[in-house]
Amino acid sequence: MNILSSNNLIYLSLGTNLLLFLWLILLQISLTKVKKKQSELFRGKKAKDLEEIILQEEKEIALLTKKVKRLFELHNQLDQLAKVGLSKVGMIRFNPFKNLGGNQSFSIAFLNDYNNGLVISSLYSSDNSRLYAKTIQNGQSPKEFPLTEEEKQAIQIAMQR
Repeated sequence: MNILSSNNLIYLSLGTNLLLFLWLILLQISLTKVKKKQSELFRGKKAKDLEEIILQEEKEIALLTKKVKRLFELHNQLDQLAKVGLSKVGMIRFNPFKNLGGNQSFSIAFLNDYNNGLVISSLYSSDNSRLYAKTIQNGQSPKEFPLTEEEKQAIQIAMQR
């Protein structure tokens, strides 16, 4: 008795063809997905092959890297300028002459991040007004220009900001 009869050969052939047909469908689906991804990759590009696209992208990345480094340098420069610029302000109003007028006089301090800057004081009276300015280093005035209590308060307010 022959193991492979003609009926068995037909069934074997049909089964093999069915498996090959299913395999072909799976390959076709995979190919369609790859083509779709490839068309997305090449969309809007004038390059003819993938190597050319990669080289273009590499050039763009190098250019962007240079620009980011430059922006970082500019950021550092601006940061340093901001630290030395006058960014803290403290002000106090007061009446230097008891029982006369209101709080028309003031002291205002302008400091940077290092507590350097200046303090300006205005003393107001009914017949005149005087304006004084003193430099400030590390929150202090030079010894030849001692600070008034109001100026010290204005500096303290500015340093807390």
